[in-house]
Amino acid sequence: MKIHPNEPQRLKLARLPTPVIRTDRLADHLGIDRLYFKRDDLTGLATSGNKVRKLEYVVARALEDGADTLVTLGGVQSNHCRATAAVAAQLGLGCRLLLRSDDPSPCLDGNLLLDELFGAEISFHPSAEFNGRRDAIVHSAIDELNRSGRTPFFVDIGASVPYGNWGFIRCVGELVEELGAETPVDVYCATGSGGTQAGLILGKALFDCQTWNVFGVPVCDSVEYFQKTIRRLERETVATFKLDIDESLTPIQLIDGFKGAGYGIPSPEAIDLIGICAQYAGLLLDPVYTSKALAGMLASIRENGLRPEAVPVFIHTGGVFGLIARRDVFATGSPRP
Repeated sequence: MKIHPNEPQRLKLARLPTPVIRTDRLADHLGIDRLYFKRDDLTGLATSGNKVRKLEYVVARALEDGADTLVTLGGVQSNHCRATAAVAAQLGLGCRLLLRSDDPSPCLDGNLLLDELFGAEISFHPSAEFNGRRDAIVHSAIDELNRSGRTPFFVDIGASVPYGNWGFIRCVGELVEELGAETPVDVYCATGSGGTQAGLILGKALFDCQTWNVFGVPVCDSVEYFQKTIRRLERETVATFKLDIDESLTPIQLIDGFKGAGYGIPSPEAIDLIGICAQYAGLLLDPVYTSKALAGMLASIRENGLRPEAVPVFIHTGGVFGLIARRDVFATGSPRP
């Protein structure tokens, strides 16, 4: 099914649509009337979570360009890098990962273990180098691949690019079929590289979901940074695909105060929620994205209440392998609700 006349080519890599579930036992424990999860942790492809939605479009473009190797970058436990490596393995492509790590020999665990198993070529770069010389690192890797006779295609962090944004435009289409465009819906997601929220707000406009809100919870950087980043991603997507969308239809709504000490550093409230969701709903959150974002969603609901008749939906973007790699935060045993 083509969701829009200007939708680009897509590879069918994910198991879609993902289900929406209602978690009454968890909601009762948390003291709210209703709580729903869009289970994007169930997209398949080695439990790749939300990143495979974006890669369906980005890698289709890479193949159109004749690429034989995907190049991308992220943290040492990047869900996106692991998903890219899995897609490359499935399609018979090479994969070059440029990972941020201050440990030159990080523990082979979680996503990093899977990167290795999928056959990715990996290099590690200290934070100062990664943050300060990112473009140079990417260009060097691409030049090296070109010299060796390969045809690389660069995928930016999180696949948060105009092609990748279509993954969450499609996600809104699924939610419309599952919940109805006329039903008031408040959608919440983790905001890290910006593409998930950009796609959701574009989808809200394209599917004319006038009674919907889309809230992002930043897990790094500032609200000001994400206002600019998401608006840039939106404008680039509108321009690239000639979409008839006015910015008045795409407000950028952000819930601040839940990134904790920074990206990849679990906050105490997020760690508590991991235990609560596991024990009251059988759901596994991760310490980087979903647990912080759910903490922001719940705080917003407690402060502002639920909209009458609205369906509050949390986009569960996955990340279970990153959870497994952070055994250290549960050193004293499983957190108890």
